[in-house]
Amino acid sequence: MRLPILAPICCLALSVPMAHAAPADDLPAYHPQAHVSGTIRVWGSPDDGWLIEELEAGFRKYQPGIRFQNSLHGPESTFASVYMDVADVAFMAREIRVPLETMAFEWVHQYPPFEIGIANAGLGADHCSPRPAVDLAFFVNQANPLSCLTLRQLDDIFAADHRRGGANIRRWGQLRLAGAWSRRPVHVYGMAPDNISSVYVRRAVLAGSRKWNSHYRIVAGGWSEALESVARDPDGITFAPPVPGNTGAKALRLAAGRQSPCRALRARTARARTYPLVRTVDVALDRAPGTPIDPKVKEFLRFILSREGQRIVVSDGAYLPLSARTLRQQRERLR
Repeated sequence: MRLPILAPICCLALSVPMAHAAPADDLPAYHPQAHVSGTIRVWGSPDDGWLIEELEAGFRKYQPGIRFQNSLHGPESTFASVYMDVADVAFMAREIRVPLETMAFEWVHQYPPFEIGIANAGLGADHCSPRPAVDLAFFVNQANPLSCLTLRQLDDIFAADHRRGGANIRRWGQLRLAGAWSRRPVHVYGMAPDNISSVYVRRAVLAGSRKWNSHYRIVAGGWSEALESVARDPDGITFAPPVPGNTGAKALRLAAGRQSPCRALRARTARARTYPLVRTVDVALDRAPGTPIDPKVKEFLRFILSREGQRIVVSDGAYLPLSARTLRQQRERLR
């Protein structure tokens, strides 16, 4: 007999303060379009085990003829399960690596994978073991007078080839900081380039460039170490989720462009997607273009993309619910 996967005690305790991120009442309730039966094969990470099993239990209240076969080996094997045809649904909990993973899928199937967003990434501070997909802020030393950066300015700081059309920013004076700050160098810190969050920054901020600032300093540790590096270095800048502590570092507000408002990373700005660097939690399927989704898989995804499913997503404490607008967009893609 397989024992249920339990949410860690610290995660359960931390899920309560997230009531401000509860799904809105305007999300559609789940109403089955068809009564389905059979087995749905699900692959994912042990970190998402509790959430996956709760979603499955919630779905089976409406579809008792469904059974699930779960394989929770970790994020690195999850996507491979789809193109190797051993899974119907892959809970990615992170972005698909391009081109490493997409090339493998397209080599087998000759078309791209099909992805559906089921949640917004969390803020990294609401659960005890952060998942791969967490929203990121950019931090500078508390003494730094800077308050906001655009995505192009971040690219100018962190990249070497500037696909957004800018040029090197290597001194704080290039960001209009005056006085002694104008001559001070910018010290760039971050995780290793193959870290999944670094891959996300490369795609979303550096416009896909692999050419980092030649003085990029790799932090040999986790997020706390990255923030501590900036807290110790008045000239430092790094990216990290807004984890508690490290009062010597402050998060910058970000703007999509020069004419866009500066937004702080908050649960409400992440859910509304007004913060310019919002990540989603996706599931991946093998769906050939122009073909319907397996009815039982479609119904399961419709449940996740419902008021009832999003309440379960929030109860895990790791992710934020989708807005009504985003949820409708994802449901439309199931047709």
